[in-house]
Amino acid sequence: MNKIAIIYNPNAGNGKIKKLLQIKERLSLNNTVTIFDTQKPGDATEIAKRECKNFDIVVAAGGDGTINEVINGIDKDTKLGIVPLGTANILAIEAGIKSDVKSICKLIEKGTTKKIYVSNINNKKFFLMAGIGYDGDIVHKMHPSLKKIFGKAMFGLLGLIEFFKLKKYNIKVEADYHTILGNWVLVTNAKHYAGPYKITNSTNIFEDSMVCYVFTDLSRLGFLYYIFLIIFYGDLSKSKKVTKLISKNIKISSQENINVQCDGEKYGSLPVEIHFKSEPIQLIS
Repeated sequence: MNKIAIIYNPNAGNGKIKKLLQIKERLSLNNTVTIFDTQKPGDATEIAKRECKNFDIVVAAGGDGTINEVINGIDKDTKLGIVPLGTANILAIEAGIKSDVKSICKLIEKGTTKKIYVSNINNKKFFLMAGIGYDGDIVHKMHPSLKKIFGKAMFGLLGLIEFFKLKKYNIKVEADYHTILGNWVLVTNAKHYAGPYKITNSTNIFEDSMVCYVFTDLSRLGFLYYIFLIIFYGDLSKSKKVTKLISKNIKISSQENINVQCDGEKYGSLPVEIHFKSEPIQLIS
């Protein structure tokens, strides 16, 4: 019998509490299960920090943003389970975790872990990606209530609006004595982006590496070409106007106020320093 803490984000989406209660009921047959609700941003980190020593397994129930907060609270030996209840659920896709109640419970009860590797952005952990510019603007303009109600459709609408308002930011990327100027930057530990779409063949969350894509001439036509590459090839590096960097230390700055998103949530604005420290998390998968 395990002691299981479930940290739940009520803003994950409508109708998700029913699924969560089914999971709790099923797990409670052989385990002790406690649900902790979050009330505001940062709560999941504080709860995870406070409770990770008191439970055998900590489960993040919500989207990738909730998982990010939990990862920033647990220690390296904590067994982390997930209940994907968010909009994109990229970690679940990356790890091949199914979303049905039976599969989730079976996985958590089995408790087999696999190491995933995280990076740091200004000393905060992230496990998927950081986006500077285009997608940073989308995430910063997403109102939580609209995200909860409309989910992916709202991201699509904002993405279309930003496409027609496309801004060619001046972003400086410094890595391993190289300096590159671009209009949009993606730094990723993950293979997937915006759901089931692949953007790279150079890494995934189970590999000890990080990839940086710098879009050096962002235009509407070029952006459509990037979508083509993602859909048909799953690899952005095929474009001559995308520079791929593989480095463990990256500095990103600008004279402009440019928005940054991290694991699909608002982070802040430039400048940022990103470091890959090979810090493992014990993911149940």
